[in-house]
Amino acid sequence: MKLQKKYPYLLFAMLLMIFSSCDLSEVFEDEDDMDDSEAQIMTAKINGEAFSAVESDDTLIQLDEVEGDLDLNGDVFEISISGLDFGQSYLTTITLSLQGDDYPSLMEGSQFVGFTQENLSSGDPSGAAGVVAKVSLDGDTELGGITLFVGTIDVEITKLDKENELISGVFSFVAYDEDNDTDIIVTDGVFTNVEF
Repeated sequence: MKLQKKYPYLLFAMLLMIFSSCDLSEVFEDEDDMDDSEAQIMTAKINGEAFSAVESDDTLIQLDEVEGDLDLNGDVFEISISGLDFGQSYLTTITLSLQGDDYPSLMEGSQFVGFTQENLSSGDPSGAAGVVAKVSLDGDTELGGITLFVGTIDVEITKLDKENELISGVFSFVAYDEDNDTDIIVTDGVFTNVEF
């Protein structure tokens, strides 16, 4: 009877010893998952530093997240694409918002640039916005910025499968970090196989 009560504690102690001796750096690296042809991937450079978010069904422990969402009202659309890179000591996220007024004409090669006051005040919802943030795991914000009216953004759709709701593309943007009064430069951005 006493052995049954101690069993969960012994199992916990053994698991703790096993995992404490493991190199967890492999849990935080995304390179193995990039070979998965069905993985949802977002990569970029933020002020020259690598950003990589990979979501794969083949991953044992899924820390990163890549997701898309489509909001459709008649032909007016918004496609949101975001990636969360869970690093060893930080969380970094990039979010793109692509908007337009003619979803049926959206196709490979469609390009989006930043919103302007003029196109929004005239009722034209077409454009793009980008948001980037990096927060340490202890809660300190290292950087955070947005392109809306204060930065620039370029997005091009390189692959679009409306039937299976998959989108791929390339992007770059310059976001303004108001707290640090500086620009955040996002280059070489790629998103692949993002479900929306």
